[in-house]
Amino acid sequence: MEIKLVPGDKVRLVSGGPEMTVRGNHYDVNANVYSTNMVDCIWFAKNKDGKEEVQYCPFQEEELIKTRSA
Repeated sequence: MEIKLVPGDKVRLVSGGPEMTVRGNHYDVNANVYSTNMVDCIWFAKNKDGKEEVQYCPFQEEELIKTRSA
């Protein structure tokens, strides 16, 4: 499946959660290739001290819905 999300798109998990920004296709270091069905997302969340920290996680494209385009 071709990834329809592009870097800069704003997304959210289908199940809810914070708005995230798509960084791009996920790079699978074990296979040494870019994934065709996963994207890397980043977002900010407060730590236990109340300071904003950047968070990162790869997600399957099917787990995400686009909230805004880049």
